[in-house]
Amino acid sequence: MKDYSVSGMGCAACSARVEKVVSAIEGVESVSVNLLTNSMKVEGDVAPEVIIKAVEDAGYGATCDSGSCPSSK
Repeated sequence: MKDYSVSGMGCAACSARVEKVVSAIEGVESVSVNLLTNSMKVEGDVAPEVIIKAVEDAGYGATCDSGSCPSSK
């Protein structure tokens, strides 16, 4: 499970949209978005960069929380 911070969500429809676009990614097994904490948990075998790009393409910001995602070197 990887933890992400999501920015730009202002309502339940925003969090539902983020959840929908991330869950549509091949390899994602489950996704849970929390509007109150501006956070998201994603389960599956998908590179963090793919998740972040999908969220950004939907009009929001996302970063993978340190410790949850391996640093890319």
